[in-house]
Amino acid sequence: MLLRSLVICCYLMGAYWASYHFPSLRMVFYPTLGAFSFLFMHRVDQIKDVGRITLGAIIAVTLGSVMYSISHGTLSFFLTAIITISLIQVLKWNAAPILSVSFIPFFAHTTSIWALPVAVLVSLLGLIIFVWLIAKVEQVPVISRWSEAFSQFLSKMMPTPTAIKKEL
Repeated sequence: MLLRSLVICCYLMGAYWASYHFPSLRMVFYPTLGAFSFLFMHRVDQIKDVGRITLGAIIAVTLGSVMYSISHGTLSFFLTAIITISLIQVLKWNAAPILSVSFIPFFAHTTSIWALPVAVLVSLLGLIIFVWLIAKVEQVPVISRWSEAFSQFLSKMMPTPTAIKKEL
């Protein structure tokens, strides 16, 4: 899990750096990307599920962009929320960040209707590539043994909940 965390954090750092230094890439990094990263990190072995969630995010942000382009008001925001929640339930996407990503157009105020869906697509595809690479690297025997040994070392160094209770 440490390797996954390090790789995901490096990806998030790179996305933030790119969005900070290049104004055209401003929307490649968004706070929900962190939530997607954490979600995908725990589903490394379920790449099909990750693909479904990514498709759901693209649909949701497109819906949000269309609704925002129609009206900037609260009714449009409400309709985006209710439609996205319905899609999540009906299509069993089971990922709360999908709802969050549908709201980005209401806070980013982009001029192009397709700018945000493309930014979300690019950032999530980059994330999927990193998740896929993590899965491949973790299959290397040396890496898996190192990771397991480090995890055991950390578990011995960290106090257990029962040890903390005894001290209190």
